[in-house]
Amino acid sequence: ADNKSNRAEFIRIPPDAPVMQVKELISTKWCHERPSLVISVTGGAKDYNMKPKLLRAFRRGLLKVASTTGAWIITGGMNTGIMKLVGEIVQINPNRHRPIHLIGIATWGCVAGSDQLDVHGTNVHYAKPHVEELNEAALEPNHTEFIFVDDGSVRKFGGEITFRASLEQAISGDFFAIRSNSDSSPTLPKLTPTTSFRSEQSDPIPVVLLVVEGGPNTVRTVHEAVVENNIPAVFFEGTGRCCDLFAKAVRLYKEYRLKFELSEEIPR
Repeated sequence: ADNKSNRAEFIRIPPDAPVMQVKELISTKWCHERPSLVISVTGGAKDYNMKPKLLRAFRRGLLKVASTTGAWIITGGMNTGIMKLVGEIVQINPNRHRPIHLIGIATWGCVAGSDQLDVHGTNVHYAKPHVEELNEAALEPNHTEFIFVDDGSVRKFGGEITFRASLEQAISGDFFAIRSNSDSSPTLPKLTPTTSFRSEQSDPIPVVLLVVEGGPNTVRTVHEAVVENNIPAVFFEGTGRCCDLFAKAVRLYKEYRLKFELSEEIPR
């Protein structure tokens, strides 16, 4: 797709497409460099105003990590909510010598103007439709790659969730599972601006799910990532809705676990 001065690669796939083939496409044809980290951002798909203090922290942190480590960022690809915010942040990338790969994974039936993209091997000038139907949205223009998951549904969000989690797991190569088996305190590798990309393509890559606000489909995304595919999640507490619910649950669990462990240590 060619939107104004922004160009993006795209592919349309069924939900049961081989994730390893899609991973290979991204690594060798689209991005050309192996990332040192993948940040998968999920959350509110509707427009909302983040508190200024949180917004500054989110923008500063995301830009710093993405521009200095050669990270890939994955979102839902739409021009709404947290996806739009991430696109706007990436647009101000201060390191032009290291472009940030922003990959959108979306449900085909929810893309406004998807008929423009119903082509094969042809460049497309994607124009945002003047009118969007309920449960569809235009593509965010700063994304550099798009994967459209066509499950046959029309204007029903969430058709990409399972495939997205499976792809992220394939990219991670069970990074955290491997380290959990050998070390009780798994840690991310040290990341610097000169991190090498010459590692073997099959080497594990840390993938982290970053949750900001969100509703029912965010809950599904967290479940698929954490429970089904062993991908750790970070909850940006204070952004509201299910993100704060998850953060509170984690905090309460830690408090309960600490009290339980302390009670076990007290001699009877």
